[in-house]
Amino acid sequence: MKLRLTKTGKSKYYFSMKKKGNGLSSIPDGFEIYENPNAQVFLIKKEPPLITNEEKQAIVNAMNKNQEVDYFFVDVRKKYITIYIAEQSGIIAETYSIFSTFNRATSLQRLLHYEAQMRFELVDKNQRYFIAERFCYRGSVNDWITIDSYNTLGNLVDKFVKHLGKETFYELF
Repeated sequence: MKLRLTKTGKSKYYFSMKKKGNGLSSIPDGFEIYENPNAQVFLIKKEPPLITNEEKQAIVNAMNKNQEVDYFFVDVRKKYITIYIAEQSGIIAETYSIFSTFNRATSLQRLLHYEAQMRFELVDKNQRYFIAERFCYRGSVNDWITIDSYNTLGNLVDKFVKHLGKETFYELF
């Protein structure tokens, strides 16, 4: 991790594979390291968690039951729980299995590219109500669209996670 000053004199932290320059030996106070599902690393400001571990685990459990999806990643950032799915994981897995026998599953997960497919946004932190959104791939949209609103996370997960990896996913509005 390195430090650079912006034109306005503010500190900007970044990660580099090169050893030259000002390397920092510790994480600055009030910051933490965040790695996204595609292994990009960022230094972000620490924020109090809005999503509980139980809420994240409920989605992980539902995804583990979904037999259509082999590789997924559940990411929690701010008020969102996002489900990422590895694109073309079956084809990649079959090809990769020919070339490697050592620690295949772990190595394969590192090679996959994950794309956000569905997310749940916390909209009422007292009542713990969420809205469900899916990513829309229509050329004119390419953005998140709401598929259900103001419901408990359990109800939304039961209703929608089962569609991930299936054609019915694209019928959700």
